[in-house]
Amino acid sequence: MHETYLKQALELAYIRRGFCAPNPSVGAVIVKNNQVIATGYHWGPEHPHAEADALNKIGELAKESTLYVTLEPCCHTNKKTPPCTEAIIQAGVKQVFYGFRDPNPAVAGKGEEKLQAADIECQHIPLPEINEFYCSYQYWWQTKKPFVTAKLAMSLDGKIAGPNGQRIAITGSAAQQFTHQQRKWADAILTTAKTIQKDDPLLNVRLENEEYKKPIYILEGQLKTPLNAKIFSSASQVTILNNKNIASLSEALQIIGQDGIHDLWIEAGGKCFAAFAKEKLLHRAFIYVAPKWLGAEAQTAFTDNTDIFADARLRQWQMLGEDALCEFHW
Repeated sequence: MHETYLKQALELAYIRRGFCAPNPSVGAVIVKNNQVIATGYHWGPEHPHAEADALNKIGELAKESTLYVTLEPCCHTNKKTPPCTEAIIQAGVKQVFYGFRDPNPAVAGKGEEKLQAADIECQHIPLPEINEFYCSYQYWWQTKKPFVTAKLAMSLDGKIAGPNGQRIAITGSAAQQFTHQQRKWADAILTTAKTIQKDDPLLNVRLENEEYKKPIYILEGQLKTPLNAKIFSSASQVTILNNKNIASLSEALQIIGQDGIHDLWIEAGGKCFAAFAKEKLLHRAFIYVAPKWLGAEAQTAFTDNTDIFADARLRQWQMLGEDALCEFHW
């Protein structure tokens, strides 16, 4: 049953994935007499952590209960939230099972030790799904840079736009919905000034009749981002990274990482995609292939013969409506 409840906690963690940075997204489930009596998740910075969110809903009922949480409970005090271990101890929780050891040095292993010292059984139960969920959070603590995912949609003949870069709808609605879901789960989106000039995209999230704004980073070299671009009203904030002041793409990622961004979603053209891939800065890529032929005059995705996927591992192929999606990992 441990796995079942931890997976339920993971579903809760997904609710606010992409909105908690610089904190991780966390889900919690409280069980008593084989029944779920409370659930919780972290809404975002300055809000209660998942454990506290769940405990606050049941008060005295928490005594002798079992807590399942996706991430090791925190044991340190910061300016915004008290330690979850104290809340767990004071609530009288009997057992705690968590899915991922917190890579934050202030917590790593210490949360478990704190609970065990209070005679609360605490056990780490790793699950592949939870390990994957927190891979970007762990990478951020290791490097202070974001985990980078890039997306590119192309036709059967390898084209991504019409003549002279004219914007063309290449993929269908299923692929577009997949893109919006990935945007939602990302902490921020990166694009280029050229993409904004050519396409004037919103780059927000539009799912199930709801819209969400995201932080946007724009790579540009000559300050050509149009001031009337839609992105200035559709994004929660816009940061322009001027190539004249940034030595490399790696430095740009370092700046983004300093903002507490764990997951970065890149949505731009083939040149930007290839540049990140050549410098080995991509961790994952989604290539959409649509059953269309755009012809010789259309814009080619990649302009040189460098095999940017030489070191990539093909994770899977799947169909999204009539379009194929190829997922690569590095």
